[in-house]
Amino acid sequence: MAGLKYTMGAMDPGGTRRTYGTAYWDGSKWWANMAGNLLDARWLDPIQPVQGGKIVVDITNDGQGQSTALVIGGYADQPRPSIGTILSVGATEVVVTGEFGGSFTTDRYTGTYAPGDPVVLMWAAGKPSILGKVPQAVSAPPPVAPPAAAQVAGTGQVKRIASASDTWGVGGWGRWATSRSGGEDVYSGSQSGYTVTGAWFYGAPDPALSGKTVTGIRMYLPRRLPGVGGYNSPATIHIYAHDSQQRPGGDVNRVTAAFDYTVPAGFNGGLIDLPLSFAGTLAAGGGISIAGNPYIGFESRLDNPESGKLLIDWSA
Repeated sequence: MAGLKYTMGAMDPGGTRRTYGTAYWDGSKWWANMAGNLLDARWLDPIQPVQGGKIVVDITNDGQGQSTALVIGGYADQPRPSIGTILSVGATEVVVTGEFGGSFTTDRYTGTYAPGDPVVLMWAAGKPSILGKVPQAVSAPPPVAPPAAAQVAGTGQVKRIASASDTWGVGGWGRWATSRSGGEDVYSGSQSGYTVTGAWFYGAPDPALSGKTVTGIRMYLPRRLPGVGGYNSPATIHIYAHDSQQRPGGDVNRVTAAFDYTVPAGFNGGLIDLPLSFAGTLAAGGGISIAGNPYIGFESRLDNPESGKLLIDWSA
């Protein structure tokens, strides 16, 4: 073991050096054969050595003249494949080949095989064990369509929140009283020689209403603006559906007949019923407008997020 002795002498104390050798069985014990030097080594568990099989050995110098050798595993020039093919079948052994090149004879198998069968392999001590045949793709039967369910009428409700509210007049949107500077308050009627109209907008149509029958419409009419018109007296307003999803270049196009609603004096806001004649326009993305006298004003959706909210009941 002179060569190994010089190797150990060249190592730094406490260092570990990785070397390569072969496994050797002397009839009673396994050794690590390092270029003709037989090392009494420890073997990482589990290792299944084979006579002459290639092994990797870590040698550690403890700095006090002692050394230990640990066999950490075997190695091969190429990785072992997980799939092979049966070449021939004997009485107790089969010959298998694969991407590893050449062929191996093994008696480690269970089951019955025929030449050409693709098989699953597991390796130990340089020898394959056959675990079974490679599963073949199985064609699934065509799915059976479930019986058509009986159509059951459903009901629901769509909530539409105003994406904008504003007043048209004096040549544009948001140019009247507290609707100015983005205030978005909603006015209707004539005052000081000017006529204004108000509107709520809701954006794109809600697809939940597509193909549905509208059975009810309610709107949250917000608080009356104090000091505007006859605030301390009831006022009958004129409500329409319009066909704009957002502020148009001019006043909105009111496409339904007016629905009149009497707003109490000092009204603080609440839900009111709207006619079903508004249904088609609202389902298509239209909105609500107020127009005509008396002069009156309502809170914007900025001051009250409920302002102009629509609750649309439907059935299918």
